[in-house]
Amino acid sequence: MIADVTRSIPGPWRTALYLASADPAVLARAAFITLRNAFLGFSLAVAAAAILTFISRLSPLAARYVLALNTIVQSVSVLVWAIVAIMIFGVLSPVPPVLVSAAAVFPPTLSNFLEALRAVDRRLMDLARILGAGRLDEFRHIIVPASVPYLAAATRSGLGLALRISVVAEAFGGSGGVGFMIVRSYNLMEPAGVLAWASLLVVIMVLMDGLFLTRLVGVAERWRLP
Repeated sequence: MIADVTRSIPGPWRTALYLASADPAVLARAAFITLRNAFLGFSLAVAAAAILTFISRLSPLAARYVLALNTIVQSVSVLVWAIVAIMIFGVLSPVPPVLVSAAAVFPPTLSNFLEALRAVDRRLMDLARILGAGRLDEFRHIIVPASVPYLAAATRSGLGLALRISVVAEAFGGSGGVGFMIVRSYNLMEPAGVLAWASLLVVIMVLMDGLFLTRLVGVAERWRLP
């Protein structure tokens, strides 16, 4: 039984041949859709996390509510988010992959933002208040610059997570993307296609991390206070 299953799984050569024989336009379109879904979902999560981080600064009660909301969102499975989003927007809508990515990326991003908030030098905050700075000025000119290393780390982990989760959402419902193509190959009983599209996702993630995210973290580390 195990031997039969092993023989049915294509090796690296067959997988590479399948990927090489695929239409470049189809490959580019699927990669673009997945990257678009991941970046939009990540951006939405970052915007929501930034707003809630600012709200948590308003009062201790607001901070407790923000932490509770983060725990609730983190407790909901990605599967639930995907099914609910598809029920609301439809199977072929481009919205579910974006929202599911945002829901998955939001908790760790918010946690990074709150950790950055705790790491800000309180003497700078006190000085800003003495000089008459408002809460928005403190957030823009002190908290955000001091949070750059944390934000860069959140970007590196968050974009990788958004890519993986967007593929899952595309597999459940979508009109394109790497996840959609993986399920399509599975339905057509093309094991080489499944592994080829999965390999394409790995290549995208490795290139994005090596060419962009690692350098971003390196630059952001220069902002870290001694």
